[in-house]
Amino acid sequence: MGTKAAIGLVVLICLFSGLARSDTIGLYADPSGTNCNIYATTPFVLTNVYVVHVAPLGTSGSAFSAPTPACWAGAVWIGDQDPFCLIGCGDSQTGKMVGYGHCFVGSILVSTIMYLTQSPSEPCCAYPVLPHPSSPGGQIEVADCDFNMGSAAGLMAIVNGNATCPCGYPVPVEETTWGHVKSLYGE
Repeated sequence: MGTKAAIGLVVLICLFSGLARSDTIGLYADPSGTNCNIYATTPFVLTNVYVVHVAPLGTSGSAFSAPTPACWAGAVWIGDQDPFCLIGCGDSQTGKMVGYGHCFVGSILVSTIMYLTQSPSEPCCAYPVLPHPSSPGGQIEVADCDFNMGSAAGLMAIVNGNATCPCGYPVPVEETTWGHVKSLYGE
């Protein structure tokens, strides 16, 4: 086997092994996941935030959290509305594990987070999707159609967003030191 053929084989193996998953889970102002600017400028209004999982290769579930950001001080969480959970999935504020029941490809509305806004939010309030608190790898987790676990990028919404507040970008990772990473694994 030539060098070019061997490189091509390695690329194909990586693409089909789950290493190349490109799933995202984001927060949006609409259930189709097209607008990540959540306008919450009017007090005493019900505001829905939609959790959308995009899975180009297919998925059967996810685990994440989306607690109310501190900068959205006027928001009162009412609850979650879930098309896949009747009981026992958790909630957006403390962590949610959702099995979809089937394999889905493309955009999936996972949950609707409902708020009552008592006052306008601060401008450009970042609202990220975060890992489930019990995630062993500290990442947003997803299951493919064969129930193999992988990770997804969490996309950030902006509450009271406008053109100067970009949204939809991956949630930044906290900086750490090599010593801290080693301490996690007991050297």
